[in-house]
Amino acid sequence: MNWYYYDGAKQVGPIPEAELLQARQSGVINDSSLVWREGMANWIPFREALPAAAVGAGPGVPPQGAPGAGEAQCCECRGFFPSADMIRHGELFVCANCKPIFLQKLSEGIVTGARRGRRSLPVDPDQLTHEILSRGYALNIGTCISRGFNAVKARYGVCLGASVLIMLCNQAAGMIPFLGVFLSLAVSGPLTAGLCQFFINVVRGDPVTVGDAFSGFKTGFWRYCGTMLLMLLLIGVSLIPAGIYAGIRFENAAFVEDPIFWVLLTMALVVMFYLGVAFNFALYLATDLQLGPWAALQVSRRVVSRHWFVVFALLVVAWLIAMLGLLGCLIGVIFTMPFFYGIVAQAYEDIFGLGQGVA
Repeated sequence: MNWYYYDGAKQVGPIPEAELLQARQSGVINDSSLVWREGMANWIPFREALPAAAVGAGPGVPPQGAPGAGEAQCCECRGFFPSADMIRHGELFVCANCKPIFLQKLSEGIVTGARRGRRSLPVDPDQLTHEILSRGYALNIGTCISRGFNAVKARYGVCLGASVLIMLCNQAAGMIPFLGVFLSLAVSGPLTAGLCQFFINVVRGDPVTVGDAFSGFKTGFWRYCGTMLLMLLLIGVSLIPAGIYAGIRFENAAFVEDPIFWVLLTMALVVMFYLGVAFNFALYLATDLQLGPWAALQVSRRVVSRHWFVVFALLVVAWLIAMLGLLGCLIGVIFTMPFFYGIVAQAYEDIFGLGQGVA
């Protein structure tokens, strides 16, 4: 029986089962590494494919994280539930909460739960946008939050570690005397892009390590830096009319009582608010599909604008979940922020879903 496995960077195989077991014993892969063989509907973790060989599993004892007796893993949210309470489609199981989006994907011809390979790059931005808008998308806020939350919860330790390290690096860059502002602008793009790709992999069920959150420094530093700077520039440009008018009316702070100034400022804030939400997935597209800065911003804006208020509502709810950490103490937000990133990454996957294609 021949197997394939994913080592975190590439697909390896076909190899005999004995060689797969040797790869696990030598540490080339771990219990969470994805494996597949002919006859299986989708890629699954090693611990589920060969539970008796998983490290730490004793005779008759399921390895940690694998389904227990009478349980199955939902192909959407990756949670474990009693199989009797789930619906089954071929070899796939779906929990009650994920049933609506699963059926929707089936109606759209999407192979749910199956591991898929990357589509060829580069992706034409206009073609990509047309493809998404033509098929349409329906972002179910409740389901998206549930799936993103469960994906992070299943690997909370590594998600927390990645989030905290990226946050600390961003803050450290800004605290360097004299150069802090410029250094922060230079590294915030790659740091954020790396974290975006990390959580995309989390919601897709791919193997991840804390170090993956820093992938932005090796996969496209200048692309991510340019995307972040261009996004900030375009959002900031909307303030120029109000700023120019305030400069003209600066004498005796006359602009403060001038209704024209407040109209210009209100318009600027509305534009900034709109673009802030519309550009939300630009760095996700830049790292996942390797789009250039302008293309990533345009694709994100055009696609999000189709259902801007739904995306806005999801971001608000995700942010409120992250802010729950403030109820205990200020530092508590550190422990809830990974769920924000996971939910947004799940929204990206549900809206775009083109980082992968059918194998």
